[in-house]
Amino acid sequence: MSSHAQPVALNHQFDDLQQQYEAANMGMWAFIAQEIMFFGGLFAGYTVYRYKYLAAFTEGSNHLPIELGALNTAVLIGSSFTMAMAVRSAQVGEKGPLLRWILATMALGTAFLGVKIVEYADK
Repeated sequence: MSSHAQPVALNHQFDDLQQQYEAANMGMWAFIAQEIMFFGGLFAGYTVYRYKYLAAFTEGSNHLPIELGALNTAVLIGSSFTMAMAVRSAQVGEKGPLLRWILATMALGTAFLGVKIVEYADK
């Protein structure tokens, strides 16, 4: 593990580190706002259609087992964790743990696809 912090590099398009920080901060807020608008629209559309076509949504929900959906949710959360740990290992230069975390992420990705195959095999 590194015992000292790396100095922040000033990118060529900025005059100083404060300007670079403010641009990055504004960019992150713009990204978050865009995500809220995008997914807000998707959830609003889903809500409207679910309310308008309740019988069709009820019928459709009976075609997939909730247990497989819950398992896939757990697999996705687990793979997010293993990928975050891989990024951390890469940042601190730990090659052994990096490889193990990447392999764990790949295994969870394969498990996700396996559950999807089981879910939709008879459809």
